[in-house]
Amino acid sequence: VKQLQMFLNSHGFIVAQSGPGSSGMETTRFGALTRSALAKFQAENGIVPSVGYFGPKTRAAVNAM
Repeated sequence: VKQLQMFLNSHGFIVAQSGPGSSGMETTRFGALTRSALAKFQAENGIVPSVGYFGPKTRAAVNAM
């Protein structure tokens, strides 16, 4: 989860502006903020459904970047 948050933050899909989940303060907690940032990433990258679930389609897209 921490690596996912780092990826999202560094690619413009900000998990949190400050505090836990923000850039440099990523955590291992997959909560609502991570799910929301992931859903935005999915929507922008044509991954359907864009609900913030880190499944095979999303994993493949992240690994391709």
